[in-house]
Amino acid sequence: MIDDQPFYLARASQSDIPALIDIERSVYGGKTPWDRWAFASELSKRRTSIYLVLCQGSEVVAFVGAWFSTNEAHIANIAVRPSFQKRGIGHFLVHEVVALARDYPSQKITLEVRTGNTGAQSVYRRMGFKVVKTRRNYYVQEKEDAFSMCRILSQ
Repeated sequence: MIDDQPFYLARASQSDIPALIDIERSVYGGKTPWDRWAFASELSKRRTSIYLVLCQGSEVVAFVGAWFSTNEAHIANIAVRPSFQKRGIGHFLVHEVVALARDYPSQKITLEVRTGNTGAQSVYRRMGFKVVKTRRNYYVQEKEDAFSMCRILSQ
């Protein structure tokens, strides 16, 4: 239950790719930062990454993807359909990845967030992430900077 609504969390599969792309289009104004091939590649790396989908009924409403290495976990991609934003779903998904990172075990978890995405930054800060540097033109197509954020994980 999130915001008093029933959802279920599952590992993403290749059949979820159209929904992931659709969510990206709805979040990024019709653009898809990741294409079908990028998602297919990520979903095939089952030993070092995980993609989770959050569903309400049969609809995928959000997803998160993360990579894991010996010392670090990295949130590579996260998106929530606009009609489901501001309900705690992003927080829930990041919390799930943090729990997986602790189990891996990773010592820290990192991510990049657009400098203009103050809503996401606020969620990450409340969850213990701190800005460690600014990455100029990280989002090349939009020529937008990103903050690299990090959270140290206590075991």
